Amino acid sequence: MPSETILVVDDDATVLEFCCSVLSRNGYQVLRAASGQQALHLFGKGERFDMALVDVMMPDMTGVELVKQLETLEPGVKVALTSGYSPDEVSSLIGQDGSSYRIFWKPYDLRIFLQMIRNVLDTPQRVTVAYACP
Repeated sequence: MPSETILVVDDDATVLEFCCSVLSRNGYQVLRAASGQQALHLFGKGERFDMALVDVMMPDMTGVELVKQLETLEPGVKVALTSGYSPDEVSSLIGQDGSSYRIFWKPYDLRIFLQMIRNVLDTPQRVTVAYACP
């Protein structure tokens, strides 16, 4: 049974509760945040997680803005975005910034949702490489 910790960030209380409940019932430890600021506050308090599942559109900051801040604080963090918007709407809302992240589409098929979580967790950490200019 899994023992990883997943940070779930969604401003929709129903979706947040659903995701946290499903993940908990399937053996994951769960941290929940209803906003990007709340997620950053948890991180600032020393909470650590193996993966962040972040809603694309939230009132205080977009999911991509939050993820970029998390990646600055914790390089290599594993992330997936989630959205109820259509792929075209998400593309126009977040542009190319979000294209490098996995996106889970709402509503979730439970089996596929859990498999995608597992896939993200099992993916090797992303490595950022900086190149020096001569």
